[in-house]
Amino acid sequence: MIATESKAKIAVGLALTFIVLNVADILLTWQALPLGASEVNFLMRDVLALGFVPSIAFKMGISSGIAALMLYRGQFRLLIVGVSLIGFICVWNSHIISGLS
Repeated sequence: MIATESKAKIAVGLALTFIVLNVADILLTWQALPLGASEVNFLMRDVLALGFVPSIAFKMGISSGIAALMLYRGQFRLLIVGVSLIGFICVWNSHIISGLS
């Protein structure tokens, strides 16, 4: 059984990973746009229209808020799902970029 302190460290690590992967996602999106890709998420399409720095700040802020909320509520399994999902999206974006280059 994992000690409570270790669980807390793992949860914080997952939350930070979630934030970093979200920032990687928006950076990969910005890299793909000039190559002819388009944003599928209609909400993020509007955010991208604000520009490079505002869209990164938005994505970092939203992902930080979601991660903090999951930590606060003890939703560790949901954090694992979130990290897995955004990790898959980053891999998919990289695949798309390699096909467009």
